Amino acid sequence: MNGSSSTNRFIPMSTVSSGTGVECAPDIYCFTIQFVNVCFVGDSTKGDNWVLIDAGTPKSAQKIIEEAKDRFGKSAKPKAIILTHAHFDHIGAIWN
Repeated sequence: MNGSSSTNRFIPMSTVSSGTGVECAPDIYCFTIQFVNVCFVGDSTKGDNWVLIDAGTPKSAQKIIEEAKDRFGKSAKPKAIILTHAHFDHIGAIWN
C-alpha cells in the first residue's frame, strides 16, 4: 500500500474522550480513539467470543489491541472484524 494513502497517515486530531471506554450494555463496549469510536461486542467473561466493529484511525491498532486485552484477556482475538464503511477513520488500523 502506498505510504501517502489516507489509510496510512496519522491524523493529528483528538477529542477529550479519546482513550476512554463506555460499557453501553453488558456485551457492548465503545472505546474512543482520537475522534472515532470502535465497539467491542461480546461477553467480556468469555475470552475470544467477541467481534470488533470498525478499526479506528491509522496507527491506532496497538491501542485497540491493548483495550481488547484489558476487556477480554491477554490472548484476546476477535471472531470477526466488521467494517461499517470504508472511510479512513473506520478502517485505518486494519493495515497497521
